[in-house]
Amino acid sequence: MGAIPPNNVPCLSTLRGTAIFASLTAEEDNELLSRCHTRNLCAGESLVDFEDLSKDVFVVQSGEIRAVLRFTVGKEAILGTFRRGDLLGELSAIDGLSRSASLMAVTDAVVTVIPYAVFHDVLEAHRDVCLGLMQLLSRRIRAMNERISELSFLDTKHRLYNALLRLSRLRGDGGRERIISPPMVHAELAEHIGSSRETVSREMSRLIREQVIERTSRAIILKNPVELSRRISRALEG
Repeated sequence: MGAIPPNNVPCLSTLRGTAIFASLTAEEDNELLSRCHTRNLCAGESLVDFEDLSKDVFVVQSGEIRAVLRFTVGKEAILGTFRRGDLLGELSAIDGLSRSASLMAVTDAVVTVIPYAVFHDVLEAHRDVCLGLMQLLSRRIRAMNERISELSFLDTKHRLYNALLRLSRLRGDGGRERIISPPMVHAELAEHIGSSRETVSREMSRLIREQVIERTSRAIILKNPVELSRRISRALEG
């Protein structure tokens, strides 16, 4: 089962901060952790590769993990970014097929590794965990449908506006401004929307001139997110 010595258990964080495991009691959480182990990753290190045959499930405890599909050298699509409390790798554990994407650490990261057999034991024993997993998959399908809609109905610049809104969070000072921190480089934004770095750079420069966004060393600031939403709405109506 991949059990580890009890004196290693305290280094693992609780799994109850992850939505699908929220219903577990403290005792059940500790029992599950005793059958798991941690993995420490350096920035840029691979967690799993595309078409890898492993079936383990992962919970991010710290840092940031990204799911990517690589088409050719230098060409990849970002499928999602995962942070503390996020579950990933569940598809292979469910259907038994090879990995559908590569998982790579964007920053130094720590993950809890839940072995395949342990994950299935938990699903069999806890109805609420199964329900939580179905809800997670449902949210991800809805998000995927939104991305497909973007590609179908929005041109490049409006996909960029949508990505800026989706990737940002409220600044937290009570205003309407949103931020992306740390700031994403243009090549990374281009990967999110299926475009080129040059196209994104031109449009970002235009948004800065129009004072819709601002870029600092620490963040991309959406100074007027309402205007970005308005432009997307007009594009969809037109």
